[in-house]
Amino acid sequence: MLDPVTLLATATAVFNGLKKAVEIGREAEDVFGQLGKWASAVSDLQEWMNGQENTKPPLFGRIVFAKSATAEAFDSYAAQVKIREMEKTLYDWFHYGALQHLGREGYVEFVQMRRRIKEQREKMVYDQIRRRKKFIKNSSDAAFIAVVVATGGLIFFHIVKFMVDRWPE
Repeated sequence: MLDPVTLLATATAVFNGLKKAVEIGREAEDVFGQLGKWASAVSDLQEWMNGQENTKPPLFGRIVFAKSATAEAFDSYAAQVKIREMEKTLYDWFHYGALQHLGREGYVEFVQMRRRIKEQREKMVYDQIRRRKKFIKNSSDAAFIAVVVATGGLIFFHIVKFMVDRWPE
């Protein structure tokens, strides 16, 4: 994964391209295409910010940090502030600027769609995690049952073999 400075620079560059597209009055498809690229860049940046808390250190390996805690905090804070500024600009475009023809309803619909898609994706991730855990549990249960049946069969075989060998003729 890329570092936060690169991710922030990518989001900023795409947003600046979006500003120019809006300023010169490009077609709606071009603007929405740029909005999609910007949203992807912001999503990557937010994923990096959220991923910092969820990383697990290696069990036996040495723990090494690329940056100091202060530098990492500044990078995260700068990214949050920049994303907020970009979101505010986007809000202004919908209400007062070049996307005003979509109006407040357009912005509200955009935010609701984004929220709904995010919730669907989170649900998919959690469903996958649950299915994976269930698969592992079922596989381990099946393996345990197979070992018990095989061990019982082996014991039964040896008992029968012992009885046949010791049976008086």
